[in-house]
Amino acid sequence: MHFLKTMKRETLANIINGVLSLIVLALSVEMFKAWSNASQRFGQISTVFFLTLAGYRFTRAFMLRTESKLDFIRDVIAGCLLLACMVLPIIDGDGPNVMTAVGMLYFAVIVLEAIFSILKKHTPANIVLNLLMVVALVALGPSILVIVLIRIVQALREIIRIAFSSMKMDIFWKVVRKTNAAEILFGMLLLIIAFSLVLPIVEDAIPDFGSALWYCFAIISTIGFGDVAAVSILGRIMSAILGLCGLVVVSVVMSIVVNFYNETKDLKD
Repeated sequence: MHFLKTMKRETLANIINGVLSLIVLALSVEMFKAWSNASQRFGQISTVFFLTLAGYRFTRAFMLRTESKLDFIRDVIAGCLLLACMVLPIIDGDGPNVMTAVGMLYFAVIVLEAIFSILKKHTPANIVLNLLMVVALVALGPSILVIVLIRIVQALREIIRIAFSSMKMDIFWKVVRKTNAAEILFGMLLLIIAFSLVLPIVEDAIPDFGSALWYCFAIISTIGFGDVAAVSILGRIMSAILGLCGLVVVSVVMSIVVNFYNETKDLKD
């Protein structure tokens, strides 16, 4: 209990959001598997799925109740709609009409999120992005498969957001610009694309541009998966150049950026 009391509210919220997002992602994947295989467990998984989503919304509403009224209202309404998505199949079974109704309810949740997102941040880019998402959903239709795929994308997006939440991205991009790292990274990108165009000509093991791009990324990032290897003289020379470029960028440029970022962050704090 003492640990929870001393923990920052933002950190605790990120931990709770992260755990819930992982649970939702796991259930979404199970839903997709059950739908693909026409499993008889689909009804049971969908019940747990929507119950978890509703619990996630209500938990987030409770955490944000004193910070953002818009987010609180959005999450409470969305939680109620998700509870209805859970209750409908229990009452009327999992027939096509019920599943369509469930899809419509979840579609309403997404439209609700889009509306509240625009109200909270009414920049042209945000408005266009949310409108495009709603139009795409209308075109795809309110099916269970669309719901599951949307939840997988949203859960992954939330997990990525939490993973980078402690990093002040505005400061990071300022540092990238001030240290000329953007120009170096752009030059590295040009080198990757150029070599990826040439390698399929000289290497039989690299048949196309996509495979060459993957090979160049593995070398220049110093990951080196080892699934593909250059055997020709020209291919090995190009690989050596990419490897040296990767070492310079990763070891020198990134260390400069990180140090400059830490200094700028400390000054801003």
